[in-house]
Amino acid sequence: MDYNELPLDLGLAITTNRAAMDRFVDMTDEEKGEFVERSRGIMSKGEIEKLVGSLVEEDEKPDVHLEDVNQIFKGPGIG
Repeated sequence: MDYNELPLDLGLAITTNRAAMDRFVDMTDEEKGEFVERSRGIMSKGEIEKLVGSLVEEDEKPDVHLEDVNQIFKGPGIG
């Protein structure tokens, strides 16, 4: 498959989902072509992300549940 023919919105969505990107790369050219054709009629970002997410099996999806994103940066103070 010529990646220059990949729609920009689909390419961006795939590259932001590592598990989906790995799965896409492992697909045959025929499977990639069919997947790209499925994306042609999609107009919204949410629909594209849902389509890309469908490449990833449930057990491969990251288990990230953060109630408060600021908790990532909390820790012992310096000085």
